[in-house]
Amino acid sequence: MDKLRPDAQMVQINAMQFIHLPSPDIIKSFGRSVHHYLGIPSWPVFASNRDPTMAEYFSAKSSNNTAVYATLYTGGTQVTPERYMQAIAALQPDMYVALADEVPGDARPKRVGQSVDRTIKWLDECLQHHQATQQQLLQQQQDEAAAPLPDPQLFAAVMGAGSEQERQRSAKAAAERDVAGFALCGFGMGEPAAARPALIAAALQHLPADKPRVVVGLATPEEVLEAVAQGIDLFDCSYPTHATAQGYALCFPLQPQQEQQQQQQQQECADADCGADDSKLNLWSLQYRTDKGPLVQGCSCFACRNHSRAYLHHLLHTHEMLASVLLELHNTHWWLGFFGAIQEAIQAGQLQQYIAWFKQRRQGLQQLPEGLIQAGAGKGQSWHKL
Repeated sequence: MDKLRPDAQMVQINAMQFIHLPSPDIIKSFGRSVHHYLGIPSWPVFASNRDPTMAEYFSAKSSNNTAVYATLYTGGTQVTPERYMQAIAALQPDMYVALADEVPGDARPKRVGQSVDRTIKWLDECLQHHQATQQQLLQQQQDEAAAPLPDPQLFAAVMGAGSEQERQRSAKAAAERDVAGFALCGFGMGEPAAARPALIAAALQHLPADKPRVVVGLATPEEVLEAVAQGIDLFDCSYPTHATAQGYALCFPLQPQQEQQQQQQQQECADADCGADDSKLNLWSLQYRTDKGPLVQGCSCFACRNHSRAYLHHLLHTHEMLASVLLELHNTHWWLGFFGAIQEAIQAGQLQQYIAWFKQRRQGLQQLPEGLIQAGAGKGQSWHKL
């Protein structure tokens, strides 16, 4: 983890996986927060209620008005707002998303409206539990004359699946609550990719610009660029995780000056038919079994500085866990470099030019809608997903 610093600044966890084994009681018996439980005491932690790298929303069972059905590592279970907040209180994350009723993007209108109603109701219940927990902690600190604990920041979940109208209704209700920020949830769950910009825009027009906006579940760098242009501030790191699972090393150019080098590498892969494209290298390819070069020329990550393509190729073919570790290091490093390039473009007032360059060099991409680039666009930050 520390090999990813200083670019990586936060860790995302799925709070649902701490409902049972390990349970809140186990975390509490440890005597310290999830930061220490996971061995990352110096890392801020963001707790979401869904892992964007898993299709855990697919289930024969359904949620109801009092609980959401969640698929955990130990099996399925019903999670009420009270049970969810017990896990949050034990974990003590720096930020967390309130419990939400997430549904697939192709859910029927009645089910989508039901999802929004439940999410609003559960947000109010989570806020009540949050306030009660903080009052108890404050009283305990006063009685024991202990140093004050930080107040976890609650983010309201904005739902609506594939409906712009329901996204607007959910956003309006969330904006009326006293929350620290907003999490646009339910993406990457079967909705058409082409519909995502409009769904995000429908929610953002009703959310205050002075509070952070998070989106979880976007699939590609192009979608990230569109969301940044619309005003999204934070993103998850599921894209490099998916690339790692397939044995790919990300290599798309981060700046225009890198394009010529990348194009040469792409041509070499095309000539060798190694299963790569202009954004990633397929380390399973036999082309790399004797290649002593780094994963990507010029990359400063730990994997590229210390290991070769041939070594990663060997690790993949022998099914060694170290293959995923090193590839995840490289891919997350590259992903964070992408966000660094976005931030530089924003600071230079050249976000529109950067997006135009990035999308132009990728074949078959749709153009950004007119007027999408606005003042006060998102900060373009990402965190590492654990």
